[in-house]
Amino acid sequence: MPTFRIDDREITCPDGWTVLQAALAEGIEIPHYCYHPGLPIAGNCRICLVEVEKFPKPAIACNTVATEGMVVHTRSDKVREWREAVMEFLLINHPLDCPICDQAGECKLQEFSYRYGAPTTRFKEEKEHGPKARQLGPHVVFDWERCIKCTRCIRFCEEVSGTGELGMFLRGVREEIGTFPGRPLDNPYSGNVVDLCPVGALTLREFRFRSRVWFLQNVPSVCPGCARGCSIDIGEFRNQVYRITPRENHAVNRWWICDTGRLWGERLSAARGARLDGPRAPGDGGDDPWATALAEAARRLGEASRTGRVAVLASPRASVEETWLLARLAKGVLGGAPVHLARHEHGEDDDLLIRADRAPNARGAQAVLEAVCGTPRSVEDLERSLAAGEIDVLFALGPGLVGPVDDEPPVVAPEAVSRAADVIVVDAFASPLSAAATILLPAAAWGETSGTYVNFAGRVQWAERALVPPVDCRPVSMLLGDLLAHLSLEPSPPSPEAVTERVAAEVPGFENIRWQDLLASDGQNMAGVRAEEHACRATGALVRMLEAERRASPASAGD
Repeated sequence: MPTFRIDDREITCPDGWTVLQAALAEGIEIPHYCYHPGLPIAGNCRICLVEVEKFPKPAIACNTVATEGMVVHTRSDKVREWREAVMEFLLINHPLDCPICDQAGECKLQEFSYRYGAPTTRFKEEKEHGPKARQLGPHVVFDWERCIKCTRCIRFCEEVSGTGELGMFLRGVREEIGTFPGRPLDNPYSGNVVDLCPVGALTLREFRFRSRVWFLQNVPSVCPGCARGCSIDIGEFRNQVYRITPRENHAVNRWWICDTGRLWGERLSAARGARLDGPRAPGDGGDDPWATALAEAARRLGEASRTGRVAVLASPRASVEETWLLARLAKGVLGGAPVHLARHEHGEDDDLLIRADRAPNARGAQAVLEAVCGTPRSVEDLERSLAAGEIDVLFALGPGLVGPVDDEPPVVAPEAVSRAADVIVVDAFASPLSAAATILLPAAAWGETSGTYVNFAGRVQWAERALVPPVDCRPVSMLLGDLLAHLSLEPSPPSPEAVTERVAAEVPGFENIRWQDLLASDGQNMAGVRAEEHACRATGALVRMLEAERRASPASAGD
């Protein structure tokens, strides 16, 4: 572990680390464009130039390995001159369109120009102009004039997605990023190049010109698209999802997210007509339709539970807290009614992020149900019971809790559902189950409630509420709590804090979870579960970093 100096600070870092990696780890800022910790080192933007004593020329910090006794200067007069020269070169043909650029407010070129560039320009000639708003694929738009040729996007497609659609074409001032003939940028992770672009050269078609980034409130959440449970930020403005971006989490998704998860907000916006709105129950709802629907649902569930002819359908898309309330309802006031856990699996796992299991909390739901009311039964068992006429009331949660289900097969065969006398459904979006419901209780959807989710690898994460649900929709936990209170004659449903305490006390694996720290962290592992070491394909640079960390830490040598 070499020890060296950066300016006036002495730093010790793992063997093999570069000056830039060591500086960033210590909170020392060295400007950079082409370097990214998840990509191979290119060393072509040159803004990270530093002065190293006994070196005959400037050194790029991103590709200079730290050695014992090295002395590095990042704030000397020479370094300031070098950075000004690099910034001047990068800005020669860059357009002055910050007021209309989607990257404004998050632009590293804008930021570094202010902090490290010269106050004036010597360039008086006409700027070179190039193609604008070029579609590289269905989601990514390219602006040649803004590109600084950092090649982050090219390296991502080569090393991370492994699809290699992008390349650098032409030479000199006309050099440009482009796609190979017949190969548009259409891989399942194409939107990540927009996040990687340090300027506004690559923009997302679905977000382009929709909002300024400083208007958005970034709310930490969990992607509902599959069992990976990627850490994300929901960009909310005026109670609408404007964009979804990945949140760095090395135990789950590192820096990436698939396009399906990135465009989940678009999916929800396009399905507004499928949103369930307002309770539905037999008879006249009177002045308070919600009170009527809840009372009628509680009455019918109570009657069926006394004869043992009620079944419960749980959802792996519901949060841990919602699943616990459903399990307590089934085990307690419904007299131990059998609980069946739905499955949402299609396609195959890929070798990066996407999982065939399309539910964000299948592992958490399984653990909660096993602990509270025993191993959940399959949907096939439910269909057999319905076909045999053994079920009078089916109480179903989901499947549309996280979004529309138009592209999915029915969770339970419609002909089996039709055999039940009553179908009580708690859901957010229309589905064959909600269409067959005799009592419908519209629920808040994903993003409209807070909750805990467990991904396929046992990683527990917290999703914060980002949106306010429609006026006639209620959170699932409130609906289940109200039904629990109706059926057990308790004065009020359990509070969220009480539910959390009961989950921690009753469900194995959750006893060591620090619930108060979930939101401020990248999640925690369930007891007895090790973090998945390689959540996605590692690049050569990242592998070298991991190997250096292992060599530097004897305690982890046996892991």
